[in-house]
Formats: sequence, C-alpha cells, structure tokens
Amino acid sequence: MKNYNGFGGKLAPIVLDSFPPEECADITAAALKHKDHWTDRDWFWTLGASAYIDTAEDYAANAENENDYLLTHFMPAIAKVVQDIGTHVQKSAGPLENPEGHGNAALPGFHIVNDKANGRSGMFHVDMPYQRVYWPGPFSHPFTFTTLIAAPAAGAGLWYWDDVDPTEALRIIEVTRNDSRTSQLTPEEGRQLLTYEVGKTYIHGGRVPHAIADMGDMEPGEYRITLQGHGAYLIEQDYVALYF
Repeated sequence: MKNYNGFGGKLAPIVLDSFPPEECADITAAALKHKDHWTDRDWFWTLGASAYIDTAEDYAANAENENDYLLTHFMPAIAKVVQDIGTHVQKSAGPLENPEGHGNAALPGFHIVNDKANGRSGMFHVDMPYQRVYWPGPFSHPFTFTTLIAAPAAGAGLWYWDDVDPTEALRIIEVTRNDSRTSQLTPEEGRQLLTYEVGKTYIHGGRVPHAIADMGDMEPGEYRITLQGHGAYLIEQDYVALYF
C-alpha cells in the first residue's frame, strides 16, 4: 500500500489537512446540536458505536442505529476524512462492510470531552480493535486516525511512549486498566506529546502505547471533539476499510 510509513516501533504520525477552521466550527455546532444522542461513557461521550468500548453484542446492535444517524447528520464530514485517507495511500477507501449475518461495523464517529474530564487523561493503551470486528477477508496495515474538530484553550493532544519496553508496557496497561487518570500512574520518563491542531487528521499504527493527554483544565462550555476511528487494508479487495 503506497504512502504508508509502516509506523514501525515509533508513533511516526501521518498528518493530513482535512478541514479549515470554519468547517470545524460548523461540525462542532452540529455535534452540540445533537447532544441528546451522545452516549455517556462516564467521563466522556461518543457519537457512534465503538468497537473498543462496546461489548460485541452492543456494538452490533448500536452500529446499525448509529450508522443511520451519522449518515443523516454527519456524512459530509466523515466522507471527507475517509477520502483524505484514501487519497494519501492511493487506494479506494470507505466503510468496513460485512456480509449479511456478520453484523454491521460502525462508521467513524465522534469522541467528546468537556470539563467533566478535568484532572484526567486517557487510559495508557495500545489499539487492537481489529480483534473485535469481523473482516471479510485477510487484512494488513491496521491503523488509527483522529481528526481534531474542536479544542479548549488548553489545547488537545496525545501522550505516547515510543521507547517503553513491551513487557513494562503490558504491566502498566494491566495496572491502569480500570483507571483513566493515568497521568498519576504511568511513567513520565520517555513520555512525549503530540499536540493536535484543529482541522488536521493524525494517522498512526496504534501499537505504540499512548493516551489522551491531560493538557490542563477545561473551562465550562469548552469541548474537545474528535472525529476518529480505525482502519486496515483489505488485501483481496484492494480497499482501505474504516470503522469506529
């Protein structure tokens, strides 16, 4: 697959320009307008089903309903990011579509945070949601993507650990599995920061340990909103399939 950097053992993100600020403002307004449709995840919300959060049963049930909602209200934004990724890797790209009887995969969706998350960071983890969805054929090059739509004054970003020993990473993941306040529990040594810019899409392999960065407290009424998901290259179909 062309224009794929392999990601290797480093985060090494690809960065794409997806939206100008005025389009991000419009998408943000639409997301806030549909607040009654957000799914409460304790200290954040999602708009769309999520393979790495939902149980397999809930994911299959939620994906069908949520996909219809996203198609109705957010399809231009989702389609733009999908197109950007496909253009970059020089392949056809679109939703992960499963044969009948294997359940729907979710479209890329939104991750929404406000001041309820003050004092928290994301969980230290690696991304392997491809283990939780059905693939209609062999696949390769799994990846994660995040498009920053709205950011608080404190900013938005990703902590990552390029050089942590894999055994130590697994230990930290196990210790912090049920605690999102990982800034208190994960090592500062070796921790690096990828600062996001509004309107840009960030793509990486997902296997470098990472976490949503605690950039500082958010003020009431501020939001960190990302359009995000995962993908992989379907080899036989010669197609990049994306999902949340």
